[in-house]
Amino acid sequence: MAGGAHAPAEQRLRLYETLLQTTPDLVYMWDLQHRFTYANAALLAMWGKTWDEAIGRNCLELGYEPWHAAMHDREIEQVIATRQPVRGDVPFNGTNGRRIYDYLLVPVIGPDGEVEAVAGTTRDVTERKQHEEARRRSEERLAAMVDATTDLVYRTNADWSEVDIVGGSLLLGRHGSLTPAWLEVLVHPDDRDLVADAIARARASQSTFSAEHRIRNEAGGWSWIASRAVPIRPIGGEVTEWFGAATDITARRQHEEHQRLLLNELNHRVKNTLAIVQSIALQTLRRADDIGLACDRFEARLHALAQAHDVLTRQQWEHAPLHDIVRTAIAPCLQEDAQRFDIDGPPMELEPQRALALSMALHELCTNAMKYGALSVAQGRVRIHWTSEPQQGRRSLVLHWQEMDGPPVVAPAHRGYGSRLIERGLRHDLGGDVALDFQPAGVHCRITAPMPDLGVAA
Repeated sequence: MAGGAHAPAEQRLRLYETLLQTTPDLVYMWDLQHRFTYANAALLAMWGKTWDEAIGRNCLELGYEPWHAAMHDREIEQVIATRQPVRGDVPFNGTNGRRIYDYLLVPVIGPDGEVEAVAGTTRDVTERKQHEEARRRSEERLAAMVDATTDLVYRTNADWSEVDIVGGSLLLGRHGSLTPAWLEVLVHPDDRDLVADAIARARASQSTFSAEHRIRNEAGGWSWIASRAVPIRPIGGEVTEWFGAATDITARRQHEEHQRLLLNELNHRVKNTLAIVQSIALQTLRRADDIGLACDRFEARLHALAQAHDVLTRQQWEHAPLHDIVRTAIAPCLQEDAQRFDIDGPPMELEPQRALALSMALHELCTNAMKYGALSVAQGRVRIHWTSEPQQGRRSLVLHWQEMDGPPVVAPAHRGYGSRLIERGLRHDLGGDVALDFQPAGVHCRITAPMPDLGVAA
C-alpha cells in the first residue's frame, strides 16, 4: 500500500479511512453492547442517516425489522463467543429499495487478546441472487419437463462411450449411467450396425443423430424407439457432449405392421374376389343363348357374393357365424315364405374363405330349388341342418341341404356351372367333401369340412 509498513500512523489512518469511505461495500463495527461504533459512507447512505444519527445506536434503533435485529444480535454474540467469522445473506429495505446483501462478521481482537468488537462488511448481491434464482427455477422447470415427458432423455460424452439417462420415461427401468457396452447389451442385434453407423455419421459431420431401432426394455423384451440427439459445443469449438431424447414408438410400429398385414390381406382378398367374379362371369355367360337371362343370373350371383362379404365385414373378416351365412345366402327365398325353410344347427364360426364358398354354394342350391326343385311349387320345403362331429381326431362341419315335397327330380344330363361350383369349387375351398344327389324325392346335398381353426359351441 501507499506509504508501506513504515508510513506514519496518521498517514495509514487516512489511507484506511479513504478506502473505507470510497468502497461501494458497506463497512461497520459494533461494540460488545451491539451498538454501531463505525459506519462508512455507503452504509450511512443506505440507511439515509448522518454519522451523528447512526453512531451509538443498535440495529433496532436504526429501523431494522425486529427479526433482522434479533438475528444480528445472535450472530454478534456467536462471533464473540467462538471468535469465528459468521457469514450469511439477508434482504433489507433501505434507500435503494429492497435489496439482498451478503455479509461477513469477524471478531476484532484487542491488545489483551480478547474480543473487543465485531466488524462487518456487506455487499449488495441482488443481481447475482436474482440470476442464481432464475437459473435455479430454470433448472427446476427443465427437470420437471424432463421427468414429465414420456420420452427417455439422455446425454452422452463426445465419443458416445458414456451414456447417462437423465430423466423421462423409465423404459429401461432406471435412470443413471448405462454400461459402457450399452450398444451390445441394450440394442437389438439386428439394429446395432444401423445405430453404430448413425452415430459415426453424426460424429463425423457434428450434426444431429437420428435413428429408429429396438432396445431391450425393463421387462426383458424389445421396444421400438425413435432416438434423436443434438451436439453441444462452444462456439467454434469441438463437440463436448450430446443431448437427446428417445420416444417409445412400439405401438406405432405395431400399428404400421398391422396396417401392412391388412394391406397384404386386402390385396389377397381383392385378387380372390376378382378371380371369383371372373369365374362367375365366364361360367354364366359361356354358351348363353339368352343374354338377358344370363345377365340376371350373373347379377344374382354377384349379389350373393356381396351379401357374404357384408357378413364378413361385420366380423372384421376374422370369422362369420354359420347361421348368418346360411340365412344371408337364402335371403331371396326367405322373403317369399320363411316358413318353407327348416334351419337348425349349433353355433359355429367359419373362416372367410370357407364362408364365401359355402355362401355361393347355398345360393346356387337355392336358385336351382326355385327354378326346378322344391321351391318351384307352393308346397315344397327345404331343410338345412348341420352338426359338429369328430372325424379323424378333429372337429368337422357336416351340413345337409334336403329338398322335400317338390316335383320329381330328374338328374341333369350334364353339369352346369352351379353344379360344378357346388361340387368342385366347394370341395376345393372347404378342403372337405361334397355329395350332390339328385334323388327323385328331392335334391340332397351333403357337405363335410374339417374345421381346424373354428370356434365350436357344443
